[in-house]
Amino acid sequence: MPGRRRSRRARIADHALLRGAAEVARTLEPEGLVVGTVGNVSVRTGPTVHVTPTRTGYAAMCARDLVMVDVASGVVLGAGTPSRELPLHLAVYRARPDVGCVLHTHSVAATAWSFLDEPLQPELEDLAYHGIAPVRTSPHADAGTEALATAAATTLGPDTAVLLGRHGVLTVGATPADALLAARVVERQARVAWLVRGAAPWATGVASAVLDDVAGSSTG
Repeated sequence: MPGRRRSRRARIADHALLRGAAEVARTLEPEGLVVGTVGNVSVRTGPTVHVTPTRTGYAAMCARDLVMVDVASGVVLGAGTPSRELPLHLAVYRARPDVGCVLHTHSVAATAWSFLDEPLQPELEDLAYHGIAPVRTSPHADAGTEALATAAATTLGPDTAVLLGRHGVLTVGATPADALLAARVVERQARVAWLVRGAAPWATGVASAVLDDVAGSSTG
């Protein structure tokens, strides 16, 4: 690790963050936030960031699998190849000294909304309760590029979540648990937003039941 050696307390806290990031990575596919090895998560420990490796399955991921990178230079300091979205993570950390974790997901409803090129609306009480609103959409740029990184960090600003135009979701937090909670809330918000627009394929059964109930009431 570059620079002055961190205190024992700081090293213990760092390891807890790494374990938390690996735990979040293991939850991504079971929760439907990604499929396969897409998406990525990272945590900051002082002047370095530890990010999930590229094209590596999440199911058995542990802290030692994360790839260490210097935040300022972007130089890889440990073994492994970092996610191709490393520029996205570094851009956020450089712009936001308060952020301890960056999470990028491809959850279905929120990713679909990212194609609309508009903020995620209407805003549920959940967003305000968790301090996530507003959720804007950044301009489209190719995955893994500095253009995407810049657009995302700029659109995110001081907020907690941003939709990546025609791509997915990015959330931040002080800890991996915070960033994961934000991703869950954004996906729930997106599902409600699609329901409001009458376009939620996964809710077809629910919508039919509601319509049947209304029809039964009106004819009863």
